[in-house]
Amino acid sequence: MDEKVLDQKYVDFIQDLIDQVAPLLPEDVNELQKSYLVANMKKSATLLAESMQDTEEFRILSFESQCFYIQVMAEWSFHKEIDLFRSGIPAKYWKVVMQKIWYAMWEVMYACVKNEAPETVVLSLVERFVNRTYNDAVEELKESEVIDDTVEEQAKEQSNIDKMAKEIKANNEVNELKERIKTITSRIVLAIVISMIVTVVILKFKIIGLATIMSLLVVYNLVPFRGKG
Repeated sequence: MDEKVLDQKYVDFIQDLIDQVAPLLPEDVNELQKSYLVANMKKSATLLAESMQDTEEFRILSFESQCFYIQVMAEWSFHKEIDLFRSGIPAKYWKVVMQKIWYAMWEVMYACVKNEAPETVVLSLVERFVNRTYNDAVEELKESEVIDDTVEEQAKEQSNIDKMAKEIKANNEVNELKERIKTITSRIVLAIVISMIVTVVILKFKIIGLATIMSLLVVYNLVPFRGKG
């Protein structure tokens, strides 16, 4: 059977996704795992793009809509691979777990496209079924005595997507705090400098009272006092 040739626009989009995601890999992912993750991410996204060409419900979608589903597939592959790296599950079983997750995503996406579900619903359903499939796969490995209770618990506790979301939120809060401090500091410094200049100039003309008043006005208008509207 001849190998199917994927349209270049899909190839470029998938490569762009990989280029965006690669810098986001956490420090505890080694080079071997990185290569493995990137290869599987590319594989899952490519297989979905190829399947879209054979499935009418997907084929009639616009390229932008198709890319939405490809991106969802790729990003969840990224997160669940990292969860597997940290899970304690032996490496030879990672592929089995991921194949179940990919199949679950395909089934959910197909149902969503067929029923014209909005993207918010797609995201919610995919997340639910990805997590359920992952946990079911972990439980199956436990029942087969591939892993013990400790590894099962450790595997189920993994959620790279939640960890990244918390890190992003924390970084945003820190950056906002730094920006507020920087703004307040700059205003205070500016107020002090202007007050000093005004004071020196007016004192030269022996108008001490006016210097004090103007200095207070400058500080009042430049420094963001609490309660000021």
